[in-house]
Amino acid sequence: DFSRKSQTKTQNKSCLALLPARCEGKFIFNMQTYNSRLAVPVVAVLVLASIFYLLVIEHNLASSMRSSYTISTSTGTSGIDFNENDADASIMSSTEEAETIAQVQPATTNAKQEALGAVQQMMPPVQKGVLIPTLPDIDSSTGKSFDGLKFRTFDANKKMKQAEENNPNDISLLLSPSFANKCSKWGVVTTINGPTLAIKHVVDLPSWCLVIVADTKTPTDYMQALKELYINKNSTADGGQQPVVELENTVFFFSVEKQKEWEQKPGMLGSFVSSTPWKHFCRKNLGYIFAILHGANFIFDFDDDNYVKLDASGKPMNILPSEEEGDEMKLLNVTIVANGPSSFNHHPIMHPSFNETEQTSWARGFPLQYIQDKHTQGRVAFQKDLPFKSKSDEIGVIQYLADDNPDIDAFHRLSKPLPMSFKFDNDAHSILVPKHSYAPYNGQATVHMKNALWATLLPATVPGRVSDIWRSYFAQCIFADAGIRLVFSPPKISQQRNDHDILGDLNAEHDLYMKSGKLIEFLSGWEPQGEGGYDLIPVRMEQLWIDLYERGYIEIEDVTAVQMWLGTLVQIGYEFPPLKRRFRNVAMMGQFNNAHFPDVFDKVIFWAQKHREYFQTVVAAGPFSEEQLKELEANSIQAIASSVQDSSRGPIENLMNTLLLFKNSSEIEGVLYAHDDLLLNVTDLSQGLYPFPTNSIIANTLQMNKNFQSYADVRIAEDKKEANEMSYKLFPNGTFTDLNRTVFVNSLRDLGVAIPNFLHGWTRMEANHCKGPKLNMVRDPDMVKYQEEDGSHLFPGYVQADFLFVPTKYSDEFAEAARLHIKYHVFLECAMPKIVDMVVQQTSAEVPRLVRLCTWWSGKRGKPDMYTKCLGKGVIGVMHPIKLSTGLGIYDNAMNLIQFPI
Repeated sequence: DFSRKSQTKTQNKSCLALLPARCEGKFIFNMQTYNSRLAVPVVAVLVLASIFYLLVIEHNLASSMRSSYTISTSTGTSGIDFNENDADASIMSSTEEAETIAQVQPATTNAKQEALGAVQQMMPPVQKGVLIPTLPDIDSSTGKSFDGLKFRTFDANKKMKQAEENNPNDISLLLSPSFANKCSKWGVVTTINGPTLAIKHVVDLPSWCLVIVADTKTPTDYMQALKELYINKNSTADGGQQPVVELENTVFFFSVEKQKEWEQKPGMLGSFVSSTPWKHFCRKNLGYIFAILHGANFIFDFDDDNYVKLDASGKPMNILPSEEEGDEMKLLNVTIVANGPSSFNHHPIMHPSFNETEQTSWARGFPLQYIQDKHTQGRVAFQKDLPFKSKSDEIGVIQYLADDNPDIDAFHRLSKPLPMSFKFDNDAHSILVPKHSYAPYNGQATVHMKNALWATLLPATVPGRVSDIWRSYFAQCIFADAGIRLVFSPPKISQQRNDHDILGDLNAEHDLYMKSGKLIEFLSGWEPQGEGGYDLIPVRMEQLWIDLYERGYIEIEDVTAVQMWLGTLVQIGYEFPPLKRRFRNVAMMGQFNNAHFPDVFDKVIFWAQKHREYFQTVVAAGPFSEEQLKELEANSIQAIASSVQDSSRGPIENLMNTLLLFKNSSEIEGVLYAHDDLLLNVTDLSQGLYPFPTNSIIANTLQMNKNFQSYADVRIAEDKKEANEMSYKLFPNGTFTDLNRTVFVNSLRDLGVAIPNFLHGWTRMEANHCKGPKLNMVRDPDMVKYQEEDGSHLFPGYVQADFLFVPTKYSDEFAEAARLHIKYHVFLECAMPKIVDMVVQQTSAEVPRLVRLCTWWSGKRGKPDMYTKCLGKGVIGVMHPIKLSTGLGIYDNAMNLIQFPI
């Protein structure tokens, strides 16, 4: 005991654990018996004991518990009520429990009996249905972490049908008459407490309605108490009354009785309501359904201890940037964050109040293993105004940070000072989370737009301290494929936290500590397996939750719940947004020639982030040093470095190595190669198809309005004149001739004199940089297989070689041809057309498909004027160059615009 004196006063109190090693069952921690004089050391010991407890019971608890329990979270103590009829749970009497504990380590009969007696004296009266986990075997020096692997299988026969039958379409029968088509902006809250000023502040928001979801402990006279709160707060100094809002017109109290009536509603709605557990945070789900049914375009998801701040006039701050709805609504001066890893800690960049002391801060749900990793904290790329809707993206969720007692986990509360605040002034900006990164957002002060209302479902088989965080991670997995963006905004909220037991929170947050890192890792690479049908959000959402169940993040009841949730949304007429899916069957390789620049990491990280919006697999390539490769790896950037450092051969080797890297991949079917200053119209390249078509090589035209160029097979060209101008033959003895064999000369310059418009003015470049290396190469014995019938080697002309797509099925042939060009130092623009020609001649590959290149050689080159001109010329496949050094914001804007030409 911590205190003998307190022990005598606390008989029949429950104990935390019995540690039998070397003490024969006599050493007992009693959580509730220490006195105030020992508070500080006891808290420290309890934290350590709790960590031990979490590690020891983790796997046993996960496998023993089922999801048929309900969890009370309104006080933060996370008390668990188990279903007494749960056949899979291990239900023990106190004697059975003591026997189990005493058997953890071998003991003599006397020692065992002594341990049993000690436990029986300390145990409270037997309570039916209490689950006591057994201790698994563990290593004496460490524990075992959660692996996130699949260990069970969902019955595929229980998957829902895409079109639910017997769902009534007449939703007017479901509407509450006083709220039908009245509000497009809804607040949703669930509570077991009486009304608070936090509730009043939301009621006072102009043009907002509020649904309050009751639970079994919520006061039944809640609305009367809310009216009295208004009367008290609206009293004037002279005893008069200020006008009181008509609460019945804006507030719907979703009482227990009314919810039970909804259990009888037809279709999926009634089934969903009746299956939602009581005494759980997820009762909020009914509020979301009510709001969506009654016209919600925005839902403010909040808790009753999160207060919307008051402005200078004493009114609650607007929680949307404008009260005018529509496409013009925008957030101003949003910080666009560049972040490499899939985990993003948004706290540091939003300036917590103790930031100057170099203390780390993180939100509840952020993986603990990364809290000291500065690579996960992002960096400011640029600022811009962010419309709520655009052609490329839409804001789906805005979470407001909270001052005073913000949403942090129990470890943070035990180790960092409170209260704390975040910067909120003219220099404070909202931040846009990168599409590929995951950041935990909560259900305490968050606005969901209409395009993300499908993602408000809270899982019920995890504690409330986990439920909203799991929801946020699950949602972001699909957001990335739907063009839906997450924003964190400076605090318009002050949290005056309800009473919580911090150690109770610590226990309830167990999954956050042990599983969130693996969860993000899984979600980042998730793609539903099986044939077709995953091009709709409901189908993807169901499959995602099934896969999460199979890996132990949720239980089977949540899979059933998501099926009923999706069926309910269909029933009440919700329209799901379309998907804008990222390609997973090709790898995007970016060539960086200037690895020596001091800002190279900023550029590579942002370039990779931007292309991850379109491609699941992104590779950065360049003359990187070993130290640079390590730093890129720390930023979760897959990178390769060429053995040759010059920009004429390095890109060839990097493309070759990337193809070989994925040659045997079951997922990657091709590699897109592009220099860092080239912009891709992904829609044009993919021809609007999904997955990315990988049947042929894709190359760019030489000029904007000319389809013929040196990637074409001049042997079969219809325009014989241009084909003759754009190619030549070279014999191993050094003789040059044109395609038609009309002239035989000993130098390329002489051939240029003999053939009008030869190589379109490229003769000098070809002669200076390509002729000699090519002559040496054609004399290599390995080139014999590539000879023409007359013993010559056909060389297509030059090309702007900043882009190419090669299917991985041609990896070996490409590598063989590339090695010869690298060996003899053939210049990039001369090498690429010949390499492709060699691949085509040695395989069944089709002649490359060509996309239009737009470039400029005048003073507009690389400037905003250039891409404005290019975009005015219709659909183009690639644009070059737009340098990252001209500004990341300019590059980002141009990349967005090229997808949607003027």
